[in-house]
Amino acid sequence: MNETSQFTASTLKVLLVDDDEFIHETLKLFLADTQYSVISAMSVKEAMALMETLNPDIVITDAMMPGESGFCLIEKLKSRPDTANVPVILWTILEEMNGGIMDCSHKADISIYKPFYSSDIVSSLERAKQMIFSTNARDGVTIQF
Repeated sequence: MNETSQFTASTLKVLLVDDDEFIHETLKLFLADTQYSVISAMSVKEAMALMETLNPDIVITDAMMPGESGFCLIEKLKSRPDTANVPVILWTILEEMNGGIMDCSHKADISIYKPFYSSDIVSSLERAKQMIFSTNARDGVTIQF
């Protein structure tokens, strides 16, 4: 069955999962004049509930949070058929024992290492949007950006 889903980029929903309220507010302000709307979750449990009800198009998660980590969230999302193709952007400051930055790219679709710039967020969201387009094109869904 060839399903058609048409929406503009202004309706793309980004689920931000981070335990830092300042990060949520900063990203909301930064993305206020862009093509993305931000949904906030402070924990993996809250994020999974929002995935069920709001169906975000992209997930941005911090790697380290109290309780369940961003890695746990990625594992949960990628193991479910209904969320497996949702692009996940992971941001982290994780360092290896020798002081180098830990490679987390195998855990997420896109990784951003802290400190990051607004251009890093924009380019990561653009890459995620392309992933949505590519996945849906393979599945016979038409999306207009």
